[in-house]
Amino acid sequence: MPIPIANRIARYKAWLDREPVDRPMVGLLWEADIPPLPEFLELVGENKPTSPDQIQPEMFLPHVEAWFRRDAELVSDTIQSFAPAFGIPWIEAIAGCPVVGYPSSLWAVSFLESYDDRPPMVFDPDNSWLRKLIEFTQAMVDFSDGRFPVALPQTRGPLDILAAMRGPERMSLDLIEYPDEVYKILGELADLWISVVDTCLEVIPPFHGGYSTRLNMWAPGKAITPQNDISTLISPKMYEEFALPWDRKIMAHYPYHSFHLHGSSHHQIDVLLTLDDLTAMEVHLEHTVGGPPLDVMLEAAKRILEKKPLLLVAPDIESAEICIDQLPSFGLCVMILLDDPVLDRKYDRWVESHCARV
Repeated sequence: MPIPIANRIARYKAWLDREPVDRPMVGLLWEADIPPLPEFLELVGENKPTSPDQIQPEMFLPHVEAWFRRDAELVSDTIQSFAPAFGIPWIEAIAGCPVVGYPSSLWAVSFLESYDDRPPMVFDPDNSWLRKLIEFTQAMVDFSDGRFPVALPQTRGPLDILAAMRGPERMSLDLIEYPDEVYKILGELADLWISVVDTCLEVIPPFHGGYSTRLNMWAPGKAITPQNDISTLISPKMYEEFALPWDRKIMAHYPYHSFHLHGSSHHQIDVLLTLDDLTAMEVHLEHTVGGPPLDVMLEAAKRILEKKPLLLVAPDIESAEICIDQLPSFGLCVMILLDDPVLDRKYDRWVESHCARV
């Protein structure tokens, strides 16, 4: 039988407070809403631009239902959320990036050729991409009818948005060649980010007295998942100068947050830990795909756990077991990343075996 929601929420509260516990939280992290829906890619067409009018929420809802029914079978500590995502780069599109269909992906295409005479990045409630995002979010809320939490979609941070607008290489050079212009536009993008997220959160109701993020953090208040994946390309000093002030502004605006970070950006962890308002960190291990070795990431995880709760995402059972064995239990949640909602039953058994250890 699945663990009652009330019991899971009690685990989350202990996790948030980093209380002494009998074991870490465990679960599975499904990101089936990250890859684009094949039917939608076929509708868009390869190398063709996407328009908001092509996005019809009813096309996606049967997949959400199948995903929800499968999740309902699991014995897990975590609460699985569902988001109006499906690989659509919402925040980049709202900022002006054309969205183009490619094989197996939707891509936000760079468009900002110069900082000279550019229009300001301002929030427009009539933006067609924003209106479609709110429509999709409302459809998810109606479809949920309280059965599962609806989360914000992937909302890349100001630095990521600028990298989409300029291209990663040009943006990296901009930090050196146009520092004042970069700092100014990042501030505008932070304000845009906050306005878009506020508008979405107005539509999303609480779930059992709290909110869930797309990466499975439940908290007793509105919760967000900030990120700046492009930070893998820059030094901690540059991150602290250009991105951290706007991260700090975003954190101050919301009561709960889990900062999403990949192993390839682990060199930014100590900078991010200076954010006193930050609730938690969420780190994807990448040692099986060329990222930092597991022993390096375990030391980073220990540093995080000294200050913040940690959602640690492992690529497989073996890695997850090592993390559980070598890290303290308080403030720790270990999840295995799976992108297939069908799932291999061995993962069900793994989660259930740990949840039985009380």
